[in-house]
Amino acid sequence: MSIQARLQIRNFKWSDLDALQQLLNDVGRHGHHDWADNVEELRSQLESSRVNPKQNIAVLKENDELIGYAIVEPEANIGRSIIGIGSNIFGLDIRKRLIDWATNRAKAEAPIAHLTTRDNEVELEQLVEQLGWTKVRKYLKLKLVSELKPMDAVIPNGFSLRTMLGLDEVPEVTYLQNTVFNEHFGYSANTEEEIQAHLLSPGASVDDIVMIHDSYEQLVAYCWTQIHDRDGSSVGRIGMTGVLPSARKKGLGRAIAEAGYNHLLKQNVSSMELDVDSENAPAIRVYSSIGFVENSQVNWWERPL
Repeated sequence: MSIQARLQIRNFKWSDLDALQQLLNDVGRHGHHDWADNVEELRSQLESSRVNPKQNIAVLKENDELIGYAIVEPEANIGRSIIGIGSNIFGLDIRKRLIDWATNRAKAEAPIAHLTTRDNEVELEQLVEQLGWTKVRKYLKLKLVSELKPMDAVIPNGFSLRTMLGLDEVPEVTYLQNTVFNEHFGYSANTEEEIQAHLLSPGASVDDIVMIHDSYEQLVAYCWTQIHDRDGSSVGRIGMTGVLPSARKKGLGRAIAEAGYNHLLKQNVSSMELDVDSENAPAIRVYSSIGFVENSQVNWWERPL
């Protein structure tokens, strides 16, 4: 029997969750996601995202063993779908089959697809290019390698620092996030319902968001932090971070980044990480001064459908 005859690709079922988790652990770093390394967090990631897992995730099996997956993340509000694939078995034919499934699924959702590859996926990038995808952006994954110690996090005069107090502040967080990232590459605006769902997901809390307000109590800067368990260690993540355009050039960007760092440090994380657009030079300068260095790169590819 040929390899192709032994392969079966079908839509994801929640009963596949344990096997998918094991597959993700086996595959290691790939694409733009940093997937959870335990079933509970993975379920939360899939449930809280915009993905309808049973419709937009496929699993590839060989003789009943899960060897690959494909995911499509529709973002209809900006006219694109994000594709990701992974397999624990080398073979471009396997990866092409996963890409084909994801491309056909993405076509039903949006006219443009983006696909992500990590810099260690050289053969996959060659295949993607052969299939007519164009590289359009590069993101950097940064990791803190210096000694973890408190930063000064100097808050400019007239501004105050605190963490989020309750869900009643969701509207202003949503407004700030959408305003800050509106013109960033690939940003898909969030609704208040989505922000609230993230805050209510397992392991999350309103206390994850560090805020800077001006003297009029307007939210002008924020840093959304996260903590994940990985390989038995507590890893801190500096997530969405930004300053209201009207409040920029006042030292708030560095202040909120350092405040987010200190917030994670107080929770005894063993390391920290973040993602940043390679074209965002001001942010890279701030993070580099804190001690973050490039750990890997994520390339974004585009193709009209």
